[in-house]
Amino acid sequence: MQRFLQVCLLIMGTCLSACAEEESGKVAEAVHPLPEISIGKDTAPVTLIQYTAFSCSHCADFHKEVMPLIEKKYVEPGYVKVIFRDYPVDNPSLRAAQVAWCGGPLRYLDMVKLLFSTQQKWLFADDPVEELKVVAATKGIDHKHFEQCIHDGELMDKIIQIRQEGQKNYEITATPTLIINDKIIPYAMTFEEFEEAVRPLLDSENAKI
Repeated sequence: MQRFLQVCLLIMGTCLSACAEEESGKVAEAVHPLPEISIGKDTAPVTLIQYTAFSCSHCADFHKEVMPLIEKKYVEPGYVKVIFRDYPVDNPSLRAAQVAWCGGPLRYLDMVKLLFSTQQKWLFADDPVEELKVVAATKGIDHKHFEQCIHDGELMDKIIQIRQEGQKNYEITATPTLIINDKIIPYAMTFEEFEEAVRPLLDSENAKI
């Protein structure tokens, strides 16, 4: 099954739906979507959407090194709203996304930070899923709860649904893909590149910083 999922996740579009149906026996279109996870004010003049994969090293670097600067300088003052969306590209990143949702929406961002900060540990383990179990336990997710999340076919359908919608709406070809007010950036920006892209948008909204 893991090999089947891994092959499917490397192929865009309909094969992803087939993966979900193979795992859960449910039709992805019938799944109620996951809640949108975001930080910042809804009234912020700039919206940053992140599509990331937990197995992506550039995603991890962006989240660990650039996001804290964005949060401090742009999110907290109300200039930027950030939306987080999963975009699994292989079996490990899909499993990690399931783990991220294990604690529910309120704990999702804490799990994201944990998974990216420990990426080298679990991703390159002999058995990434078993190592993810160890990592999740540090946040109070016991083995029983972990196994329920990993084998939750409906949760898998919902994560894959986010990926399919991202592909449909933005033609994503790489992770991370960042969307800043509908402008698509298919790579991990530096903080300086982010500022260069955002400042004109804030100026146009009379929200100079």
